[in-house]
Amino acid sequence: MLVLALGFVGGVAQAHGGGTPQLTNVRVGPYGVFVWTQPEPLRVGVVHLTVAVAEPLTPSAGQSVEAGPPVLNAAVQLELKPLDQPDQILIVPATHQAAVNKFFYEVDLDLPAAGQWEVKVLVNGPAGAGDARFEVEVLPPATFTGWFLGGGLAVVLLAFGWVIRRV
Repeated sequence: MLVLALGFVGGVAQAHGGGTPQLTNVRVGPYGVFVWTQPEPLRVGVVHLTVAVAEPLTPSAGQSVEAGPPVLNAAVQLELKPLDQPDQILIVPATHQAAVNKFFYEVDLDLPAAGQWEVKVLVNGPAGAGDARFEVEVLPPATFTGWFLGGGLAVVLLAFGWVIRRV
């Protein structure tokens, strides 16, 4: 059983290319829940969330186990809201259909605004239901202006170095 649990946790870390852990074996109702986000840092635009739901294991004498076997028949819903606009809630299901690894519940969604966001994870499965929350910062969209300026500066420096060497 421990091997199964460790294999489950190890597999989670590599789901859909990995991600930043936001919740790690947090009790949600009767379950242990893990949540990862991508990209790092989160930016306005498309983001990816991966959720793992596991049966909690009762540790044997003196042993600590991260999580039990995956729960594959739960309903997982995510509610995301910007803290500065709490009435603007995005509600999306995380499903196996969107998952690369069918042990996980995944979703891609488009975040429309930068700032602090609250993410609420709701899990409803055969053993019960519960929810957990975490906050993440969403940065403005990436721009390539910095790359152009940096690249231009690099070209100027290389040209200057070439001229100096030739003299």
